[in-house]
Amino acid sequence: MPDISRAEQVLSESLAPILRTHAVGDAIGTLPEGNYLLSSFQFFLPEVLREIHDDWRYESLDGVYPKVFAKTGEREIEVIGLANFITDQTVTPVHFRLQLSTNCDRVSWIDLRLGEHTGRGCRREPCGSATVHGTMLHVVERLDTIEWYYHVGYGDRES
Repeated sequence: MPDISRAEQVLSESLAPILRTHAVGDAIGTLPEGNYLLSSFQFFLPEVLREIHDDWRYESLDGVYPKVFAKTGEREIEVIGLANFITDQTVTPVHFRLQLSTNCDRVSWIDLRLGEHTGRGCRREPCGSATVHGTMLHVVERLDTIEWYYHVGYGDRES
């Protein structure tokens, strides 16, 4: 078995028990104390982006804030919300779905979309700005109309 990153290992170990305790279609609410799933996203997602986007070589995330967080299939979740860039503490929309392998020890499939195209590049709004509390928080309602700045996917989604 090929090596996996520490970020992917933590994500898998944190997500597996959540998936076992939720039914398909369930919203995932408050995580148990000591579960590092939300923080594992901020380390794992940049690794995925770095695979094909050179501008992520020196970029990272300082948080992922779900508006929607649900179990959408066997060993599969969907997250829709905001992501916080570590370099300038700005936020941008994020949407990803991922599935763990059959034995839940790695990510077998991911479809990740991050950032929104503007006329000036990737939309980045200061944390706490009125825009964040307005339009940016409506990512769920705008999901089908967002022109995503980054899109990365890999693996085969299992039925």
